[in-house]
Amino acid sequence: MTASAITIGRGLSGARWRLVTCDEAILKSLARDTGEDELLLRCLMNRGITSVVEVRRFLSPEFPGHLHDPGLLRDMASAVARLRQAVLHRERILIVTDFDVDGTTSSVILSTAIRLIGGGDLVTSYIPDRFTEGYGLSRRIVELAAKEGFRVILTADIGIKSHAEARLARELGVDLIICDHHLPDGEDVPAEAFAVLCPKGSSGTDYPNKHLAACGVALKLADALLDGKPRRELVLESLAKLAAIGSIADMVDLSTSENRAIITRGLAALGNGNRNHGLRALLEVSKAGSPPTTYDVGFKIGPRINAAGRITHADAVLKLFAAGTPEEANRLAGQLDALNSERKQVQEALVTRLLKTTEAAEASLDRVLVFAGGEDDGYHRGVIGIACSKMVERFGRPTLICAINEEGEAHGSARSIQGFHIVEALDSVSGLLTKYGGHPMAAGFTIPAGQIDEFRRRLNGYAAGILSDEDLGPRETADAELDIDQVNADLVRSLARLEPHGVGNPRPQFLMRDVPLGTVQLLKGIHLKFLIGAGSTALEALWWNEGGHFEKFAGARTVSLMCRPEINTWNGVERCQIRVKDAAVGVGGG
Repeated sequence: MTASAITIGRGLSGARWRLVTCDEAILKSLARDTGEDELLLRCLMNRGITSVVEVRRFLSPEFPGHLHDPGLLRDMASAVARLRQAVLHRERILIVTDFDVDGTTSSVILSTAIRLIGGGDLVTSYIPDRFTEGYGLSRRIVELAAKEGFRVILTADIGIKSHAEARLARELGVDLIICDHHLPDGEDVPAEAFAVLCPKGSSGTDYPNKHLAACGVALKLADALLDGKPRRELVLESLAKLAAIGSIADMVDLSTSENRAIITRGLAALGNGNRNHGLRALLEVSKAGSPPTTYDVGFKIGPRINAAGRITHADAVLKLFAAGTPEEANRLAGQLDALNSERKQVQEALVTRLLKTTEAAEASLDRVLVFAGGEDDGYHRGVIGIACSKMVERFGRPTLICAINEEGEAHGSARSIQGFHIVEALDSVSGLLTKYGGHPMAAGFTIPAGQIDEFRRRLNGYAAGILSDEDLGPRETADAELDIDQVNADLVRSLARLEPHGVGNPRPQFLMRDVPLGTVQLLKGIHLKFLIGAGSTALEALWWNEGGHFEKFAGARTVSLMCRPEINTWNGVERCQIRVKDAAVGVGGG
């Protein structure tokens, strides 16, 4: 065990504060052997990086050097041979994907790769409608493909549990190739599929990176298809832009070297100019940085791509990336931006409603929160997943929200917390569900509306044996303690080497304990701005949207913070400041 955490109190937000501690002997050894700053190394050790080789690999992602051989994915050779055969014999190929960012970026990656090997006129991309067809590869899609003369169906981000559809495809003479990453532990892939590319699974080759998104799997297939083609590495770099967007939006593990390499190169390439009119227009309308960051993708770019499938149909995304002129691309990007604004309004109305209800009963909340309501009463199927995330963030409890349609069927989304595998939880109540699937931290499901009360009861019974009171509620975790005189631009730049951030590699956060509190201001009636420290080491601190704590600050002499240092650039002048996540006044840590 190289790292553990101790609880040190609570902040004004109500969150429990934890401080991670690491093995000091290993830390000293790594500092000696790498020459790296100890604070940076503490953060790396907290992410499971404990050797010199791992440190250097983590801090210096290489593309394509850190990509694994595509041939290590099970069935890769069969998939490549079949697609090349289809192009050679002029057989039609139907690409079917999910309607989210991972699915839509996968569709563009796959269609581009097939076009580059000569099959552009053979490929049709199809995305099921969230509202009329639902998630996944359906019997209807397989039957329609066979009827219209498609000889190959190539899926991405769906299909790994489509055993019946795989059998049907084989019966109808259609070869099904699946690119997916959703395989639950202990389950195997559809045996009747022609080929299955999945980094997980008990059969086939043991692929080193179990955390590829579907767009990452699509990129591996593109890599293999383009073997021997001129300018292959330049093409892969261009496709990595899409894989980076899809991977970040799908919240894959960003501690793995392959994912870090894909995302680092993809983000850098996005900042180097984009020949694709749609991608350029999307970056502009999103007001993303150059190069964009994981934050830009997660909170600006990704939501606009997702908005199409959440509000209308994800075909709008494919049309954007296929735009032939800048004018067309700008028009389509504007439509996505408008849809995203509409999505925000619907989402905020639902979250406000749920918060009002739940905060009134906070003292007696279930371990697992389950909400349900009619789609015509604000429980919009396209936003319930985001609403789940907001509730988890506020209450620190697994949350499931069901949108009930006019036929009495509920479509649900689930988001979880560390230590509670949401798919395993759904396994425990599978007899009540029509279908379900997902990741340890996020899932989707359908259930008859009449079963929701029993669903809630059984889920909480299951959770009682897994989640203790200590597991529940919001948390703020610090990678290390930070003294005010350690904060400077060099430290911020050193910590920036940990990027890209996301699941498995969160942005580092630090505990500043009992620092002197200076002038406190209320900005725009909702934000707190205050000085910490004194003299030459004084720093400005900002705590957004927490102006309600102004009176508590006004009477305090010291403050403890869960925070991170950052550089603020204004009119060409750089200065360090502190971004606050939580605070405790007058006490040493909560």
